[in-house]
Amino acid sequence: MSRKRYRNRKNFTIFLVNGKTLHFTNVSKKEDLIDEKGYPYLVLHYFDKRINKQRTAYFQLTNDNVIGYAEDK
Repeated sequence: MSRKRYRNRKNFTIFLVNGKTLHFTNVSKKEDLIDEKGYPYLVLHYFDKRINKQRTAYFQLTNDNVIGYAEDK
């Protein structure tokens, strides 16, 4: 994948209740969605360089383990 394709990618940090954070780089798309029960969740589409594949991560924002998220600039 060329550097030009990475130019529009963003980085996100997910904050967990235990004080840890999850970092996602090369995020191509972020979706804020509502599930069938009306609960919000976050979907991140990103490229994982370790396995050289496109991946998708889902986070239920009303989960007791997830505090929130931030877009890194």
